[in-house]
Amino acid sequence: MGILFIADNILTPSQLWMRRMLDGLGRDVSLLATDVDPGPDYRRRYRWLSTAPTYIERVLWRAHQMIPRIPTHPRLRLAVQAANVSAVLVHYLTKAVDLDGIWRATRKPVWVHCHGWDVTWNLRTCEAVPRPVHAANYVERVKNLPQNVRFIANSQRTKRRLLDIGIADNRICVKYLGVEVPSECPVRSHNEGRIQILYLGRLVDCKGPELVIRAFEQACDRRLDAVLTIAGDGPLRMTCELLIAHSPYAERIEFLGAVDRAAGMELREKADIFCAHNCLGPITWQEEAYGVALVEAMAAGLPIITGRNGSVPEIMEDGKQAILVEPGNVKAQAEALIRLANDPPLRQQMGRSGWERARDRFTIESEIVTLREILSLPARATDNI
Repeated sequence: MGILFIADNILTPSQLWMRRMLDGLGRDVSLLATDVDPGPDYRRRYRWLSTAPTYIERVLWRAHQMIPRIPTHPRLRLAVQAANVSAVLVHYLTKAVDLDGIWRATRKPVWVHCHGWDVTWNLRTCEAVPRPVHAANYVERVKNLPQNVRFIANSQRTKRRLLDIGIADNRICVKYLGVEVPSECPVRSHNEGRIQILYLGRLVDCKGPELVIRAFEQACDRRLDAVLTIAGDGPLRMTCELLIAHSPYAERIEFLGAVDRAAGMELREKADIFCAHNCLGPITWQEEAYGVALVEAMAAGLPIITGRNGSVPEIMEDGKQAILVEPGNVKAQAEALIRLANDPPLRQQMGRSGWERARDRFTIESEIVTLREILSLPARATDNI
């Protein structure tokens, strides 16, 4: 008996947390169902089922003017009913809603992992003319999912959004995503010279990369001696590139675009301060539901400056691991940059506190333990973790 693990886009760099979850379940995954070929390593380790539509299915959907994301998935229906499947774990609430007919045909428990954007009921696209991401009946379809469907929220804030539409508390569990936490707190030399400030993450409006650039400029106006590195990609890439190109401090701002895991680790090792500006996205209306990049910064022993929004106050404490400013207050963020830049002992103190918090709450091991408990799986042998 095992888990049917359903996930899309599993190979993309930003889905590392999903692959860690899959690895943590290991042999208890009886079938991996993905929309893309998961590659030779995962095909060797797991039985694999493609959820991508066949040519005939695509033709039928076009002929009937059906929306491509609402397939019948006959192969998936059979997989759920298989004797070796005891429960289903499906990633993203949107996917679970698309497959609601399958859940109604079984009594097996179905766990839906929610990640934030999928519970942002009024989410909009990041375009010149924003439009709704979710269908008009999306919330009603979520509320009408059968009772064998339960929810895993990645934060208390995500759970709150489910509660707000009427999902019962006893159908929701909270499980934080884990990150790699070193056994010892990283020590920074605090060498003389320019302070290294790092923004690492998606370039989306709820993370405020453009506000970080503006705060950096204001701090430099007040004689901050620092460099800012922007690493990431997303809808606001052109906005950030234009701001940098026209900045009076352009020579002190490095834009890298998307980076891989190894490069991200190296950037965190070199940085003195991690900076974002979490806020309610003025275009998308999205907010930070968890913030893996923030937790990775804590694990790296970096002090953080960001906006007090979404799950951020849940993940870190103002004045202990971070300086949290009111969203949109660029001046306050500039002042926070100057304060931390001029106080190495405070940076070290906050960095260590962040590492301790990550070690105590946000390790990969603790996440897998919680996930296995939720799925009613036995504790995993140490050598398999």
